[in-house]
Amino acid sequence: MDKSPYIRSRWFEDLPVGEFHVFGSYTFSEKEIVDFGRKYAPNIYHTDPEAALDTIYRGLIASGWHICAVWMRMMVDYMERFATGVRDGRRNGAGTGFQDLKWLKPVRPGHTLTFTYEIIEKDEKVIRDRWGIIRSRNEAFNQYGELVFSFVIDILAERRPDTQD
Repeated sequence: MDKSPYIRSRWFEDLPVGEFHVFGSYTFSEKEIVDFGRKYAPNIYHTDPEAALDTIYRGLIASGWHICAVWMRMMVDYMERFATGVRDGRRNGAGTGFQDLKWLKPVRPGHTLTFTYEIIEKDEKVIRDRWGIIRSRNEAFNQYGELVFSFVIDILAERRPDTQD
């Protein structure tokens, strides 16, 4: 039986600092890197495997925004999978801003990233009588265990109805 914390109702008050999740792993293909690069980040090191050899990266790399898009997909899929059956009317998850975005190492075709999430802070300030803010650190590690991507995001989490003013 899955013991994920997202199986049952989770209000702002229930979310502990230190809660940690692994969203899953994703392998970047050359075709995906090139397709994303051509559409959204048309730099030669994202679009042309041959020409990319003559750049500072010495080969094709995924756009940082491609890595962000994959993080988003992994996060949403993870949260939806574990929220199945929760029908309590909560509307959690809207981001209010991010900080300290870093792309630390190139992600190349065939690299597999594992995405993680940890609640690092809770702001007790109430927003519009019903929301608290959860601050989380989100990271991705490559297949060698090296940190390649990180950022901090503030997310709205609905407060339990009996605590709302």
